[in-house]
Amino acid sequence: MVESSTVIGHQMALHRLSAAISKDQNSHAYLITGPDSVGKNCVANYIASALNCENTSQIPCGQCSQCNRISRGVHSDCETISVDVEGNLHGDGNKRTVITIDQVRKIIRESYLKPYEGKYRVYIIQQSERMSEEASNALLKTLEEPPEQVVIILISSVPEQILPTLVSRAQLISLKKVNWHELQKGLIQKFQLDNNVAEELSKTCDGKPGIAVKILNDEEYKKWRSDALDEVEFLAEASSYSRFIYGGSLSKRYLKDRDASIAILTLWQEWWRDVLISSYGIDDSIINQSRIKKISYYANRYGSPNCARNVRILTDTIEKLKKNFNPSLTFEQLMLSMPTLT
Repeated sequence: MVESSTVIGHQMALHRLSAAISKDQNSHAYLITGPDSVGKNCVANYIASALNCENTSQIPCGQCSQCNRISRGVHSDCETISVDVEGNLHGDGNKRTVITIDQVRKIIRESYLKPYEGKYRVYIIQQSERMSEEASNALLKTLEEPPEQVVIILISSVPEQILPTLVSRAQLISLKKVNWHELQKGLIQKFQLDNNVAEELSKTCDGKPGIAVKILNDEEYKKWRSDALDEVEFLAEASSYSRFIYGGSLSKRYLKDRDASIAILTLWQEWWRDVLISSYGIDDSIINQSRIKKISYYANRYGSPNCARNVRILTDTIEKLKKNFNPSLTFEQLMLSMPTLT
């Protein structure tokens, strides 16, 4: 059976899914939930492979033509639907922030056709909380009387924003963060990493395999992460006045890209948690092992109470921004509230 070679972690969920599908007890709809980058799309593809696998003794085998074509994204019966953020599908350059009724109608039309090359037609709807009301209601009617040999997989990090009646008609698969030991094992198996490299990377990723893959494969992401950590180190040394000025630039960046700004704050929160852990002398639990010298330095300079205070302040700031508090005032308060070196 395909295990960590394709999906890192979540082995109990995968075993349950394979067992049910092998007995023809699969659901006509699944809802996969969990934090961003935890592996929801990989599990969705795992389900698609299990449903169409040619092997009769273990599914998905990962070796047959069906599994191979699904893993390469070229299977004619497996389609992924998502928000067309860049407008590429439409060619007009306009951003699409919702999954439209037209996209769902296409699923409905095709769902009554027999699979072309596999056993099942599988539709994976990413960011399914972004379905328009019309699209959600149209899909609901299909799930109330699902066609044979069609499986619809909804993926969402915020399932509470999905139409409740849609949620009630899907089998829930709730994914949690992956234990760092399990993540380390999966990274070694999938990428043939050195044990020490895999350990540091697994601790860096906060239980999210998708972040590990980005760090390994995406040079732009590596630079983004490094720059963000450089920023938090700069701010740890900066005066209150310098921080106040810096807060204005953060507010402008937030208005341009809200999600990226919250991601940076979350990385800062992680860094300060490392500093707090180091202040208690527990260096083995530090996530950002490659910066352990500076982390230890700031742990000694700030002390445990101030480190803990910075973690709380960042946590509060992230929550305020998610609740749409005024960003300018929120960043100003952040910069002025954080303790400075004396």
